[in-house]
Amino acid sequence: MDFDKAVAWVEENKAMIKGYIAKYRNFSPYEERDYMQEAYESAFVAACRCGEKKIKFEAAFWKVFRNQISVITPAPDILTHGSNSIPSHFCSDDLSAVAEKRSQERQKEPDIEAIFQSVRHHLTEKEQQVLYWALGIGMEGQMSNYEIADRLGCVVSNVRDILSRALDRIKSLVEKGSIDPKNLV
Repeated sequence: MDFDKAVAWVEENKAMIKGYIAKYRNFSPYEERDYMQEAYESAFVAACRCGEKKIKFEAAFWKVFRNQISVITPAPDILTHGSNSIPSHFCSDDLSAVAEKRSQERQKEPDIEAIFQSVRHHLTEKEQQVLYWALGIGMEGQMSNYEIADRLGCVVSNVRDILSRALDRIKSLVEKGSIDPKNLV
């Protein structure tokens, strides 16, 4: 299928696509047009894949589109799907109020950055980097495995494996007594 036919297919099935994205709109700061843009991009990718893999365009479209939706829809409670990034149009002009609120919230929580700094020397450089992004210590905020994989130029399963190794190593060190969790907080 060529790109013009892919765009035409999205236009013809716009109502069905909008119906599908309706369930995501409750959890997302994105507008319907943002999701429709993803639908057009997914159609372009699907047009390439259906020829390469000899599958129906519709099947390729829905596979790509569902994946894209799970990547762009914020879902901080779900670690395997969804982006933790906040769209820029949600930024507040009153940054001091936001900082104050975050400060009050952080007083209740353990200092993740301090804990990370105290255990990082036990990890490889790659494990440190992936855990740093996964915990959201940097300016980028907490990143999903998809975002980390994109940044590293690898597949998501590699990110999961690296995180798993890092957490297993930390758990093992806690069990051996090399790291005392009470002294980390």
